[in-house]
Amino acid sequence: MFINIILNLIDSIRYKYISVKSTCKQLVGESNNIQPVLLVGNGKISFGDNVQIGFNPSPLLYSTYAHIEARRDTAQIIFGNNIYINNNISIIAEKSTIEIEDNVLIGCNVQIFDSDFHSIHPDKRNSGTHSCKNVLIKRNVFIGNNVIVLKGVTIGENSIVSAGAVVYDSFPDNVIIGGNPAQIVKEITYE
Repeated sequence: MFINIILNLIDSIRYKYISVKSTCKQLVGESNNIQPVLLVGNGKISFGDNVQIGFNPSPLLYSTYAHIEARRDTAQIIFGNNIYINNNISIIAEKSTIEIEDNVLIGCNVQIFDSDFHSIHPDKRNSGTHSCKNVLIKRNVFIGNNVIVLKGVTIGENSIVSAGAVVYDSFPDNVIIGGNPAQIVKEITYE
């Protein structure tokens, strides 16, 4: 019993610390946070109804936090309704929009970015001239654990992204994708 009291105290301190560090300038709505969530940046982060971040019991609950960042004024991260996100999500929109539509499930340790953050050309690597492109995750998508979704990607409705996939291209509705680089594994058919 004493151990549980200590663990709850430590967890409470962790939540308070992360919430004090949250500095998002344009926050609309709120999420149900099972894990500490850091919301930062000069852009807009908006939550629809019934957005849950973190899951108990699940890996990485006590050792990580969710990082959601709309970095610049033009950046937006838009969450629809009925979205369930497992632990240790990292979503960064640097200049453009990342939108996650309704009824999406996202596994542990997922990363979603609108940018490469640095130029490919060695002489321009720190110039800030790199490009950013919108990311759209459509309705009813299921993203497995340890997935990376990169700039310019659209994942079609009802699609599934297999665990460990690196997604740098767009995919249509009703497909299962997987691998590095991600590719269509099969189409989802309904009987």
